[in-house]
Amino acid sequence: MKLAFRPQFRNSFATLLRAATTTFLVLGLFALAVYGFLSWRQEKEDLQNSLAIQASFAAASSEHFFASVSSGLDLLGQLLLERDVLQRPQDALPLLGAFRSRHEEIASMAIFSSDGQMLANSAAAPGSRLPDLRRHPDFLQTLRADMQSPAAYVVGRTQYGLVVRQWRIPLRHTVRDARNRPLLVLQASIPVQQKTTLWQAIPLLPGTSIGLVRDDGYHQSRWPAPQPERVYLTRARGPLMQALRARPAQRTGFFQGRVMADGRNRLGAYARLPTMGMTAYVSVPQTLLWMRWWEHNAPVFAGFVIYFAIFLGVGKFVVRREEDHSRTLLAQARHDPLTDLPNRLAAEEQLAHEVARARRENSRFAVLFLDLDRFKDINDSLGHAIGDSILRQVAARLQHNLRDEDILARLGGDEFLAILPAAGAEDATQAAQRLLAVLDMPFPVDERRFQLGASIGISLFPDDGRSAGTLLQHADAAMYEAKRRGRNNLVLFAEALGESSRQRLQLQQDLRRALEQQEFVLYYQPLVELAGGRVVGAEALIRWRDPQHGLRSPAEFIPYAEESGLILPIGAWVLQAACRQAQAWAAQGLDLQVAVNLSTRQFQDPEIVAKLRSILANSGVDPCRLELEITESAAMLDPEASIRTIGALKGLGLQIAIDDFGTGYSSLNYLKRIPADVIKIDQSFVRDLATDPDDAAIVRAIIGLAQTLGRRCLAEGIETAEHFQTLQRFGCDYGQGYWMSRPLPAAEFEALVLEQPCFLATGNLAPVS
Repeated sequence: MKLAFRPQFRNSFATLLRAATTTFLVLGLFALAVYGFLSWRQEKEDLQNSLAIQASFAAASSEHFFASVSSGLDLLGQLLLERDVLQRPQDALPLLGAFRSRHEEIASMAIFSSDGQMLANSAAAPGSRLPDLRRHPDFLQTLRADMQSPAAYVVGRTQYGLVVRQWRIPLRHTVRDARNRPLLVLQASIPVQQKTTLWQAIPLLPGTSIGLVRDDGYHQSRWPAPQPERVYLTRARGPLMQALRARPAQRTGFFQGRVMADGRNRLGAYARLPTMGMTAYVSVPQTLLWMRWWEHNAPVFAGFVIYFAIFLGVGKFVVRREEDHSRTLLAQARHDPLTDLPNRLAAEEQLAHEVARARRENSRFAVLFLDLDRFKDINDSLGHAIGDSILRQVAARLQHNLRDEDILARLGGDEFLAILPAAGAEDATQAAQRLLAVLDMPFPVDERRFQLGASIGISLFPDDGRSAGTLLQHADAAMYEAKRRGRNNLVLFAEALGESSRQRLQLQQDLRRALEQQEFVLYYQPLVELAGGRVVGAEALIRWRDPQHGLRSPAEFIPYAEESGLILPIGAWVLQAACRQAQAWAAQGLDLQVAVNLSTRQFQDPEIVAKLRSILANSGVDPCRLELEITESAAMLDPEASIRTIGALKGLGLQIAIDDFGTGYSSLNYLKRIPADVIKIDQSFVRDLATDPDDAAIVRAIIGLAQTLGRRCLAEGIETAEHFQTLQRFGCDYGQGYWMSRPLPAAEFEALVLEQPCFLATGNLAPVS
């Protein structure tokens, strides 16, 4: 039997990959642009910081240089007055030479009278005629302006020398008489044709322009200066002067733009000389910024290009491979590798195909939704290896018991779907009964045998739906109804089941709310010693105080709690509440034992021993006051594991009872090995005890078996005095039932015990009402 479907080639992955490539390219280019912009800003900031340091150093070194040169001019002026240089100028030359020898950066020294006549010049040849400043009014004008300055020395505008034919910075000092009248002017000329000693210690970048600019806009010094006349004789109007005028109070700053001196776009920084009316600046061509940015980021861009080329190459290869193998991949996407059956996707496609075929041919077919019972307990407690082995066996049994034209698929987990073409209600029911029969047999795995069973829901086309989705939904609803009716069952869909399914979902939501808002409460049914009629304990039974529906019994919600997994937190709450109540009764001096039912899922929980240890410790109750009731079917699900778990629980000091004894598949060998304290006789054997000899024989046999094995025996469902007397005569140890008392709230149960109830009085039964 194989699932036949016609895959259609769709190059979805290739399209997705092309879209991913385009997206990657766009995002990559965007990220690259953002990275480039941020790295450009960082590179510019780093370069500006470097230029700012250089400008500050240039300003400090310039101010120090001028101060060091001028420091000796005052003393030199006094010595020249003593030698009467106004009358004998030739006597000044040795002193000028000595001063210049101490300052090698000075090209020449000159002396001027107060009317502007040059008296001496260290650079002039002996006996040569000195220049007459009256023929050079610009020299004379600046000289007279500098003589009027109150400063100790003045750095004049850069000039082209009359004696030494080069561009030089004049540093002038005016010697005055006692009445502060200028007598003569000393001038030290500092050449600027090449990089001066002002900035020899500064490490400059390629293409750097460094200089001093006066507050009036004229350059004091600039290196390099390929056109000195344009540099020193023209007032600067470029971005530097704009920055200085825009921020007159700012000592340092930056500028950017086209520089008039060389006509190039530059990036620079400046620092003012605090006391000299000048500003030092350093600038570099903006092309240097681009070069540095590219040098630092070229590997990133190259890496992106290479990576993108590799990505495109791999993507093209994958697209080609996807196109070559798309049919194979499409088939594999519809295949369940564990059971070798079609998966959910393939099943839904085939179900839609079957609906279309049935509409064309006006025929019928059936859908069977099958879910294994208690499989999750096996998977969670014993591991996926055993679960997978059972699923493979289930698939094999189902395939073997279906027709060749039937279609079987695994929807996932422990859910299977069977499509039965040309099948009506009777055919579908017979097929479902065959499947239930084969799944009811044990499954052998690793020398162990597991009992499962299944629940099957059936929907019919066109009676229960005319679309694939509706048929699947209705079969699922019928399956849940089969579980509700006791599992290992089959149910044909009816309209009422749709409403039942919605109510089931609502109930699960209400259970979560009830757990969060603590709407659960425990009732206690007395456990009576049959020989003496004394109350020796109580079975804790959960109730739900539903704000909308009132007090609800566990039969209404426990199956849905197990189905949704909420049974674990609810069961934990029951254990905690029962332990607290047992400890409270013990504190009052009541010698009572509290019995609590463990659900199958709780018992299979790998953490059950650790959880109980924590609950006992938190409540402080003596473990011997807590009895755990484990159903026979849960214990026999995996007997070996059950023996280990019950042994661990006994190690905590707890009492163990096997509940519903006689209704499962107990092996006497395992029963002998299970360390239980109490065997509970199911009420189904007690109900007709007085009228059915077979039930009486079974009850007597169970009591005898328990006594032989050293176990105590408790009978459930005692509803008449005759039940009580018969069980007492058979030698049963304990009993519980409505004849003694219904389950009671904790306060009423406590009142019952404190009133000294006795169910035997002078040989007659006298139950306390």
